[in-house]
Parts: sequence; C-alpha cells; structure tokens
Amino acid sequence: MKMKLYFECNLFEEDNFKANPSFDVTQDEIVLSNVKKNGDAIFQKQKVKYKCQWRMQKDFSPERPTIIMPSRNMSDLLKKTTKNLEEKNIVKHCNLILVDDRSDEDLEVIAKDYSYLRIDNEKGFNFSMLNNIGIMTCHNLGSKQAIIWNNDLWAVSENNFLELLSRHNTNNSSASGTKLIYPPKELSFISTEDSSNILEFFPTMSGKWRGTVQYAGTSFFPLSPKIQTLSPYHYKRFKQPEDPTVNCDKGVDSLTGALMIVEIQDFIKVGGFNPSLSKNFQDTDFCLKLIEDNKKCYYFGKDLFFYHDESVSLSGSKIGDKQLTSDEILFGKIWNNKISKMVF
Repeated sequence: MKMKLYFECNLFEEDNFKANPSFDVTQDEIVLSNVKKNGDAIFQKQKVKYKCQWRMQKDFSPERPTIIMPSRNMSDLLKKTTKNLEEKNIVKHCNLILVDDRSDEDLEVIAKDYSYLRIDNEKGFNFSMLNNIGIMTCHNLGSKQAIIWNNDLWAVSENNFLELLSRHNTNNSSASGTKLIYPPKELSFISTEDSSNILEFFPTMSGKWRGTVQYAGTSFFPLSPKIQTLSPYHYKRFKQPEDPTVNCDKGVDSLTGALMIVEIQDFIKVGGFNPSLSKNFQDTDFCLKLIEDNKKCYYFGKDLFFYHDESVSLSGSKIGDKQLTSDEILFGKIWNNKISKMVF
C-alpha cells in the first residue's frame, strides 16, 4: 500500500486542475476496519468522490489572503461570523470562500457577496478535504496565502488581524496561529452558562471558563496506554490571557486548524491536510510535516487574541464515533516513532 496516496491530497498532483462551476475530486483514503486482540490495527482502503460546485466572488483578488470557512448548516452562526468579518473590516483585506459541507440549509444566500464552494460526498464530514479543495481552488486562481477559519471564530479588531498577518509575513512563517479566548457570555453564541463541551470534558471549570484561554499552542501527552499515541493537547487551556506563558510569540510544533494562516505553496508541497484524518489531528499532522521539511510554524500570542466559541460547531460531527477512533490510531501509526524526537 503506497501510503502517500492516502496521506496526501490527490488533487495536488493534478497539473490540469481548474475550478470550474462544477467539478469532481476523487480521493484515496483509509479508515479503521478492525483492531485485533494483539493490538494490530486493520485499515480498509476506499475511494471517496467529492462533488463540487463553485462560484467566485466578483471582487476576488489573488493578491489578498483568502479565508477558507467550512460550515454544515448552522446558518445563524454563519451569519454572526460573517457579520463579524464585515464589522471588523477583515473582508476588506481578504477574500472569503464559504465551503458548504452538504448543508440542508441555504448557505449560498449568506455567501452572496463572497465565494461559495459546495462539496457533497457520501462518506460524511472530512475537515481535511473541505480545506484541501478550498486551498487548491485558491491556488488555481493564483493566491499565495490562505487562512483556515472556523465558523465559530471571531476577530476582536481589524488591527489585531493585520498585526497577526504582519508577524506571519515578517517571520517568513509557513503556518501561523494565535491565542484564542473563550468569549464572554454576552458575545457568545452559546446561551447557557456552561457549554456542553465544558460540562462533559472540563466540569471543574463550570462557571469559570469564560474569558480564559481556549488555545495557546500545543503540548503532547500519551493518549492511551494501549495505543501509546502522543496526542496533541491545548497548552495552558483556561489560563488568563495575560499570563506570560501564553502572552508571547514562539516557534511551535503544532497549531490548531480553528485559525491558521498558511502559505499555499508550502501547504501543497507537504500534501496538505491528511485526507485519512477526517476529523482530528490533521492540523498537527500538517504542522509536523512542515517541521520535517524545515519550514517554520509560529504561535503569535503577544498582546493578540481572537474569540473562539468552541463547541458551537462541535456538536454531533466530532463526538464519539468510529472515525475519531480511526484518526486517533492512524495519527499514532504515522507519528509515534518520530514525534518524541521532534518535539521533546
């Protein structure tokens, strides 16, 4: 089995790709089939067809970075996020591609002033391919930079955004991220005191998490003695934003896909997001591939932050299913023997 076929986006090997109003992408992927009693994992091969519909915004400019924003339904949240991009003048400096993942709701009307890329497939949610196809579309149009941006993430100010972009460019970074903060209740899309994510995974933080750090870099810890995966965890979650361990700029081994500036040529060179890591770990896998290729990844958190309303878009698609187990085991298979030498 040639692993490159399953760990890199096939689309990046096509010399004649063109973002037509309608096009298909066929991707080789593997998914966990079974785990034997001795611990050996068996993966099965599959070909997944992604059927794409594309409409470009009228003022698209390859000279500007392009925001890639996947969303499945959740039109009210998407309206809030695009309104934030407009109010903070982010769309003055960026193109925006709304990537519609098999929605039943009419998301195209929300993207009437922006680019719209609908992607349908029969497998289900694949964060990697939604972004891979979006970034290849940007590349086809001559863009040099893309910004992967969650639909539950909001800018604090225009200056904050421009400063982040400036630091990325000044440091010749291949991939960059920044400090993400849980929004105060009055700004949050979550109406309850505590989110389901907090109550399920961090119950001791009930009533104490808003305004604290959601993301400030990555640490690696053993995930499971059976699988022995060094899994990425959010560094210093729930710290105060001014804490010197998070209020800083630094080179890092991993970034979150919730907000990531990427150089498109470097993204394509290392194969993009791993298509076989559909739901988890593709952002860390990507950054580790960059590090292996002697590229730079940076966390710019010194007096910079964005709001991330984590768990608004998590419900259902990223909680407790076979694909998550597949991602966990596959990430370990790829990186267990290398990661400790790279990050410690």
